[in-house]
Amino acid sequence: MSKSKTKSLLVLASFLAGGLASGTALAGEWNGFSFGAGGGYGMTNNEVKVGPRPETTGIGGGLDINGLGGTGGFFTLGAGYDHVLPNRFVVGAFIDYDFADIETEAALGIPPLDNLNASAKFRIDNQLSVGGRLGYLVSPSTLFFATGGYAHAETSNLDARLSSNSGSISGTLASVGSFNGHFFGGGVETLIGKGFSVKAEYRYTSLDAENATVLPGTIASEFVSASIKPQIQTARLSLNYRFGDGSHDEIVDPPPPVASSWTGAYLGIGSGYSVANNQATLQDRSPQPGSLFNVVIDGIGSDGGFISGTVGYDYQFAPRYVVGAFFDGDFSNLSHRNSLNLTDGVNSIGGGTTSEFDNILMVGARLGYLITPDTLLFGSVGYANAGMDPTNANFDLGGGNSGIELIDGRRFDGFFVGGGIETKIWDSLSLKAEYRYVDLGSENMTLLPNDLPEINQIISTKFDPNIQMGRISLNYRFGARAEPAPPLK
Repeated sequence: MSKSKTKSLLVLASFLAGGLASGTALAGEWNGFSFGAGGGYGMTNNEVKVGPRPETTGIGGGLDINGLGGTGGFFTLGAGYDHVLPNRFVVGAFIDYDFADIETEAALGIPPLDNLNASAKFRIDNQLSVGGRLGYLVSPSTLFFATGGYAHAETSNLDARLSSNSGSISGTLASVGSFNGHFFGGGVETLIGKGFSVKAEYRYTSLDAENATVLPGTIASEFVSASIKPQIQTARLSLNYRFGDGSHDEIVDPPPPVASSWTGAYLGIGSGYSVANNQATLQDRSPQPGSLFNVVIDGIGSDGGFISGTVGYDYQFAPRYVVGAFFDGDFSNLSHRNSLNLTDGVNSIGGGTTSEFDNILMVGARLGYLITPDTLLFGSVGYANAGMDPTNANFDLGGGNSGIELIDGRRFDGFFVGGGIETKIWDSLSLKAEYRYVDLGSENMTLLPNDLPEINQIISTKFDPNIQMGRISLNYRFGARAEPAPPLK
């Protein structure tokens, strides 16, 4: 599954499913087994540690890259069992399997040297998740839930390829294997009628660090140690069939019916988690045809949480359709850190780099479909602007700490696409869960802006970041009872 097709599924599938919508949900529809299929998009932020083996070299420490990012899509199959508890709570267990292709790649090209090109790739292939969930029915047809459990992932080896006009060779830089760990997440599931439901979830998976064998089959593995710790964030959307238990019991203590239109202004506050993948390209500026070198690193991973504020306006222009516009400001902490420390037990040297996205602004529009009077499935699109702080480097070569600004800070312009579910808890209060993919285009950066700006006449540096985020917000709607909701048709 291609990345572009996966992103399109995340945004559009809810509208395709919306045509199955029907009446009020019963408790028996949430009880029992379910099966589902869907897809999603994921980013990984791998922590990689490489260093000398102290027992054979007498040197400790090493290089710690936190993180090395990758992106890709996946197809998922799942099964579960849920049970409705008193007071609108739902508890359940599930298992799902992702057929994934989340790949990290770095490349180097030096055309004058016989058109020399080198690349290295690492891929997360498939992932098994077994867990439980606890949910709350904010309406009879819509469940907000949290998940957690065990995760197992299969990965490829870290493979490399070297090619030139004279030929090519390939091999394994490090053999890896499989990983075990845990996951937690949250999402929304809403019944759309005739036994079907749509489920959207944002999930964070932390896998335990595993040792990798460097250049397996060679003496290098006796002198160099390595480990990889993947952290995966996925946005997933699935269409599920729920068998139910055949009962016709109504939801115990159902929420009051929504009687107001969706038309009106609103304010919201929320939070979420995001991960970024930055592609960095360094290329010479030589005037002659052809580049002397071309370095592409895809990707430099960052992750972190954010707090968000929203102001917006919706207009219900038909019984089942809502259109709106909004402005979001995210105060984020998307950070990336690398460090290098070496010691022989007496003397030591070290250093590191840090970079961070600190705030993101978005202006957009959305189009939604009301599957029930209180639950809106929607897609969103719009303009995005993000600030990247300067990338700083610090060094300790045994004579004290020193630091430099390695790359200047910059704001990036781009766009976002997304989709989500919003449910009215009361006429004036709603809860919204949404996934967004942000493409920030590319910007030229300045190397060593304070210490050696002349180097930019020789080398061009370009960053191309993209971000995915899961977000949840609580929204207050003004004048909720000013206009009654039209009956759904």
